[in-house]
Amino acid sequence: MKILTIIPAKTDSTRLPKKNIQKINGKTLVEHSIDYAKQSKYNPEIIVSSESEIVKKIALDNNVSFSKRSNDLCGDTEVVDVYIDLVKNLDKTYDIVFCLQPDNPDRNLSFDECVDYMVQNNYDDLITIEPSFKRSGSVRIFKYEHLKNGHVSKRIGCIKDDATDIHYQEDLDKAKEKLLEE
Repeated sequence: MKILTIIPAKTDSTRLPKKNIQKINGKTLVEHSIDYAKQSKYNPEIIVSSESEIVKKIALDNNVSFSKRSNDLCGDTEVVDVYIDLVKNLDKTYDIVFCLQPDNPDRNLSFDECVDYMVQNNYDDLITIEPSFKRSGSVRIFKYEHLKNGHVSKRIGCIKDDATDIHYQEDLDKAKEKLLEE
């Protein structure tokens, strides 16, 4: 399986200036994402996307590719537009595009667990959510062809619903109990 990893790392953050190059345990947030991807058995190609020469140096020092992001894809841009732009300008093809937000350095699922989950469930698009069910987007994975063709949601959300997913008799029994309680 051919996987491309994109790490979007602009430096024009307003709430926490230059957040993607802030350090934890001696490594920038960008480097934490690079290390996360490098631990994969899938040996993904890694590209860091930024407008910053500082981030470019970090990428090259960590032996990964760098893509200069145009200024119109900085600021308050949807990050999916960055992914689409980058993929459309590549000569290679992939099976999956695995996108890593640097501002989530403490992921608890491995790169491979995320890929395997997507493949096993035959998803076209997968995004992480927080335990409170709020979309975190620390990881977003796309089938390459869908992303290249722009067939993705740019403003994906999530909402918590504790509905029973009925597949077995015990699921049916659980739903019956919940409805009787109401």
